[in-house]
Amino acid sequence: VVGYTIYPPMNYFDDDNAFVGFDTELALEVGKILGKTIEFKEINWDNKVFALDSKEIDMVWNGMTITDELKTAMTISDAYMENKQVVVCQAGEASKYVTAADVANAAEVLAEAGSAGEAAVKEIEGVKLSTVGAQKDTLLEVKTSASKIAVIDLTMAQVVTGEGTSYSDLTYVDVGFELEQFGIGFRKADTELCKKVNEAIASLKASGKFAELQQKYFG
Repeated sequence: VVGYTIYPPMNYFDDDNAFVGFDTELALEVGKILGKTIEFKEINWDNKVFALDSKEIDMVWNGMTITDELKTAMTISDAYMENKQVVVCQAGEASKYVTAADVANAAEVLAEAGSAGEAAVKEIEGVKLSTVGAQKDTLLEVKTSASKIAVIDLTMAQVVTGEGTSYSDLTYVDVGFELEQFGIGFRKADTELCKKVNEAIASLKASGKFAELQQKYFG
């Protein structure tokens, strides 16, 4: 059972209500290699460690940034993708945010509870931070208020803002947050499962399937 939140392009429902995404398809491909049926269960991101430990889910696979804190709570796979946090704001406000320190100039900064975005914002002095249940929940608030910004994953910002999206009036700005790496979380005792998933992903990279999925979802 894979725990996820709605996070395009990693895990989301498309216009035909099919559950898709880079992590979604990658997990299904790994399931084929391991001979396992993959079930997806939506979780509260802030409670992901509890969901694992209570055996509500078996893996956290949802663009999860590897941190030292999570390493103490989970067994984590090899890194399989890079990411970073970016500022999302109304297009006309983008020039106001050049460095991470400029984030403090916003009247309110939104981030997903328990996320790398929240952690990055907390490092900046003078920020008025509000947390939400999922990264996607920040976008409508930013759309309706020029004084609000969000700090979310670059992987999401690239596909949900700008021309051709539902948030064409929003843009994202790289203000210099550090590079991050995505990993998959397992219960501390599940080292063997982690090893098997690492090996499966390595084989998907060798076969070209991993690159095919990257091209499909990231271009």
